[in-house]
Amino acid sequence: MLKCDSDHHWWARYRPPMPESEPPAADTPPFNDSLLSDHVDIARKVASGGYKWTHRAPEWIPAFVAEHDLGPFPAMRNRLREVVDLGGFGYHATIDHMIEAFCGWSTRRYGWTPDPALTVPNTSVIQGVWSCVEAFTEPTGAVILTPPIYFPFNTISESTGRRTVDWRLIKDDNGWHYDLDGLAHLLADDPGIQMLLLCHPHNPTGRVLTTDQLTRIVELASEHDVVIVSDEIHADFTYPGATHVPLAAVPGAASCTVTVTSGIKTFAMGGLRASVASFADEDMLVRYRRIPEHLLGSPNRLGCEAAIVGWEEGDTWVDQLVALFDHHRHHLASRLADELPDVRMHVPQSTFLAWLDLSALGPGDRPGRWLRDRTGVDCKDGPLFGPGGEGHARLTFGTSTALLDEIIDRLVSGIGTSPASSLETDIGNSAFH
Repeated sequence: MLKCDSDHHWWARYRPPMPESEPPAADTPPFNDSLLSDHVDIARKVASGGYKWTHRAPEWIPAFVAEHDLGPFPAMRNRLREVVDLGGFGYHATIDHMIEAFCGWSTRRYGWTPDPALTVPNTSVIQGVWSCVEAFTEPTGAVILTPPIYFPFNTISESTGRRTVDWRLIKDDNGWHYDLDGLAHLLADDPGIQMLLLCHPHNPTGRVLTTDQLTRIVELASEHDVVIVSDEIHADFTYPGATHVPLAAVPGAASCTVTVTSGIKTFAMGGLRASVASFADEDMLVRYRRIPEHLLGSPNRLGCEAAIVGWEEGDTWVDQLVALFDHHRHHLASRLADELPDVRMHVPQSTFLAWLDLSALGPGDRPGRWLRDRTGVDCKDGPLFGPGGEGHARLTFGTSTALLDEIIDRLVSGIGTSPASSLETDIGNSAFH
C-alpha cells in the first residue's frame, strides 16, 4: 500500500487554510473573464462529506466515480443559499420550470427542442431507465446492453427479471466501435428483444455515435418493434471532432425513443437528484404512464433549483469546462504514451473518463484495486462493466490540471519502473467502489 507522510504530503501544495467562517460565494477564477476555476481545494472536498472525496485522501486520489471536481457552477451555490436562507423546504412548484430550462438548454446546445408536455421528471437517470424497463418490456422480454457498459445497467436482469443480451462494442487499433451488422443479427435472431438501452455518449469508452449510425439503429429498432432508451447524461462533454446528435432528433426516432438525462454530470450536482425522461411521441408517453406516478418519485426543491440555474445560465461556464477537459484528455493520453506505454488509452470523443487498458501489466481480476494499491490512484474495476472490461480500469480525468498531473505522476512512479513480469496479481476481498 502506498504510504504518505501526513505532515508533508502532496496535497499541501494545493490546499489553502480551511476557512474559519462562511466560505466565499464563488470560486476565484484562474484568469480574467473566466467563470471556471482550474483548482481543487482538497481539504474542502473532504470536509464536504461527499462519496468521492473521503478521509482516505490524500493517500488515495479518488478517480473512480464519474463526477468531476470543478463544480458546482457558482451561480447554483448562490441560488441554493437563497433558498436555504428563506427556509424554502416545503412543497414546491419548480418542476415545470426545471423542465422548461432543460428544453431551452437542449435547443441552444443541440438544436433539438423537446416538448415540455412530453417530458417527465425523475429523481435520477437510473430511475428513468428502470421505469422504462417496466413500462416497455414484458417480464419475459429482453433488453440489449452495449458492453463494456456503465456497470449498474448490468443489474437489470437481476433486479427486474428481464433477460439481457449483449451487443458488444468492438475494439481495434483505432478504439472502440459499434457493430451495426451485429445488432441486425441480434434483433433478427431473438424476437424476445423489446428494448435497446443506449449509452449515448458511451460510458466508459467515450464513443460518440454518428448521425448515420443513429439512423441505422432507429431503422432496426422500428423494424423489430424495439424501444430505444437513450441515456444522454454525458452529452455536454462532447469534444471537437465529434458531434452529439440527440437520438430523438433523428428522423423516425420519435415513435420508438425515450431520452433520459440530467445535469448532474455537467454541473457536479449528483447529490441533488434531478433528472428527466423526454418523449417525442404521445403514444410512447401513454405507454410510459402505465407505471403508477407515485412509483416514479419526483425531484426535490434544491435539485430543481440547481438544474434551473445550470440549464438557464451555465453556457459559458460549461464551454470553459469542456475546453479544459478537452485539453486534459489529450494531455493524459500524451503523457501515458510517452512515459507509460504499457498502459494503453484511446482518446475519448466524449465524457471525462479514460478507459485504461492495463492488460500488458497483468492486473488480475481487480484492475482498479491493483492500480490503487501500487499508485494511490483509486480507479473503477473494468470487469464491473461486463465483457470487454477485463484488464481495464476507468479513470476520471475531470479534475484540475495540477491534480491530473499528480495522478499521472503517481501512475508513472507506481507502475512505470517495474517490468510486467514482476508485478503480482492482487485480487483482494474488499467491496467494489
